[in-house]
Amino acid sequence: MKTNWLLLTGLGLILNFSCALAGPLDNWHWRNPLPNGNPPFGPHTLNGIVFATGKFVAVGVSGVVSISTDTTNWVESPTETTNDLNGIIYANGQFVAVGDGGVVETSTDSTNWVSRNSGTTNSLSAIAYGNAKFVAVGPSAIIASPNAVNWTPPVSPLGGATAVAGGSNGFVAVSDNAQAYFSPDGLTWTSQTLTAPGTSYNGAPLQNVIVTYWNGVYLIGSDRWVGSMTAGEFIFSSADGSNWRTNMQGYVDTGTGGFTYDFFMTTSNSVIAAGAIFNVPFLQFSTDGVNWFQTNAIPFSFTPSSLGPLAGAYGNGTYVVLDRIDYYNSLPPIYTSTDGLTWINRQHAPAPPAGPTYNFTSIATNSGVYVVASGNLVAISSNGLSYAIASNTPALSAIITLSNNFVGVGPGGAIYVSGNGLSWTQRNSGTESNLHGIAAGKGLLVAVGDAGAIQTSPSGLIWTSRESGTSLALYSVICSNGIFLAVGQEGTVLTSPDGINWTGQYSGVLSDLLSVAYGSAGFLAVGPEGTILTSPDGTNWLTENFGTAASFESVSFGNGYYLVTGTNAVVMTSPDGANWSSRNVGATGGQNFYGSAFLNSRFEIVGSNGTILESDIIAPLFDVQFCRGTQNAFTMFATPGSNFRLQACTSLSGSGWTDVAAFNNVTAITQWTNTAAGYNQCFYRLVSP
Repeated sequence: MKTNWLLLTGLGLILNFSCALAGPLDNWHWRNPLPNGNPPFGPHTLNGIVFATGKFVAVGVSGVVSISTDTTNWVESPTETTNDLNGIIYANGQFVAVGDGGVVETSTDSTNWVSRNSGTTNSLSAIAYGNAKFVAVGPSAIIASPNAVNWTPPVSPLGGATAVAGGSNGFVAVSDNAQAYFSPDGLTWTSQTLTAPGTSYNGAPLQNVIVTYWNGVYLIGSDRWVGSMTAGEFIFSSADGSNWRTNMQGYVDTGTGGFTYDFFMTTSNSVIAAGAIFNVPFLQFSTDGVNWFQTNAIPFSFTPSSLGPLAGAYGNGTYVVLDRIDYYNSLPPIYTSTDGLTWINRQHAPAPPAGPTYNFTSIATNSGVYVVASGNLVAISSNGLSYAIASNTPALSAIITLSNNFVGVGPGGAIYVSGNGLSWTQRNSGTESNLHGIAAGKGLLVAVGDAGAIQTSPSGLIWTSRESGTSLALYSVICSNGIFLAVGQEGTVLTSPDGINWTGQYSGVLSDLLSVAYGSAGFLAVGPEGTILTSPDGTNWLTENFGTAASFESVSFGNGYYLVTGTNAVVMTSPDGANWSSRNVGATGGQNFYGSAFLNSRFEIVGSNGTILESDIIAPLFDVQFCRGTQNAFTMFATPGSNFRLQACTSLSGSGWTDVAAFNNVTAITQWTNTAAGYNQCFYRLVSP
């Protein structure tokens, strides 16, 4: 007999486990285009690099990963994000990359990557490992983790942090000011103002730019203007991360190009500080961290808009340095050297993303075949992992499955039927209005569209026009809770007991309603400007106010969760239609998600530029939460028809669990209030059955 249980503490200490149980909703996988969503079709910049497990692994713009074992041939690996990746390390048996939008990606082999929920949407610039902990920093964020999977944001983020290093004493972070930050654990930080010898130019501040940990010493590279065209360069060192001394100072004529440090690069017996002076890249070498010598013999490309290389790594006797996009050839330069003096440019042009790039609006599956609708052609997949355009297929707006067939609707009253997604047969719909939505139920197919068009068919072969009572466009239709329900323009809601006779309902809004689904809280409809409406019966509607300008384009429901998608990569989930969690699916803000569906225990999202995203498998929701406003009231979320018991005890040290309520054949949401004496402060768990 299987037992599922959740442990909760009483009164104000009760924990909400809905987030903890929602791991699959935070893990999303790009299925199209490949390798990783929608990277630029042209060359892209690589921002960070590491050498580990016998290979160089570089990360960069739009989530790209480039890998090489010989520094000559580079191949790209898919990640689960299209956000820019800014830094990468290898530690504790895994590669960990961080980037814009709070993205954290992990991989044990550099080829298979998994997105992790970092707990922040702020950009992350760099990541380090020390004292059995990962720490990532950004200008407005700092997060810590023991395993790179579960992340804890510290209480006080460091202002403007851009780089971090981990060592035996803890972590050191720097920002574009005179501050150095130290933490023994990545959670509690103290700041120290570094001072440099000499005087500054017009009060110019010291800029702490780069940091590393090498041979038991923390090193910081800094610069400061000391004249109108002269910069001071400084390298500080510390054995403990708190007490610093200046090991190197120099002054350089910057001309009009300026001076900057860009990164540290370490080997077993040397440390290198890399940067640029007057647009001329340089490397400073040291074998002890105290005495340094410099070379300018690096043939990096001339980049008038920015200075210096971006990142570097050493391995297998070879230095590898990443430069910005070549100004003349528009290829991503990768420079290699075996001695640090003679360099070879290993330019490589990345392959364009594979897979269709139409704007997708709907997805369905049948007998292992996935079909995706667009206003151009249909895309098809035999495994749900890779997609290709099916030639000579129709333009469709929405698609569903019925028995062993796909049925799709589209512009000009188009209705098509297919048994395999490749060959489609057009049916006479009886209307020339654009059709936007289709649903099946009660032995009837119902399609809806412009000018209030409603077309019905018992089999998909012969279609009949029905009177809707409105001339406004209808965008979506479903059959649930014993009725058909259609939504559309200017807040239109229509209901029908049979798909033939329709009645208008008052929604309370004038916003367009673009999609509707049925789930634990009843019907839920979405639209532009953050519109979300809920109704238990399709007649009485409640408006949820989100205060956002985002356009919600689709809603679907599966295993206890509503999923809402929209413009600018918006993805949200909710168990009850009232409490929502934003999901970072690894997409850039420029992408729009037009459709979604719950298929084979996973959510599928489709959208602009060929976007197809797939969640991990979503287990049926089985959760208990406090009811808002009442300390002794609980709300249980479970798959409809579930049987379970709620148990309580006053101490975890004993075994005194007692049944306080039993639930049989429950609805998706069940509320219960504890009125028994002696259980005002206790632990609770759900036991099934």
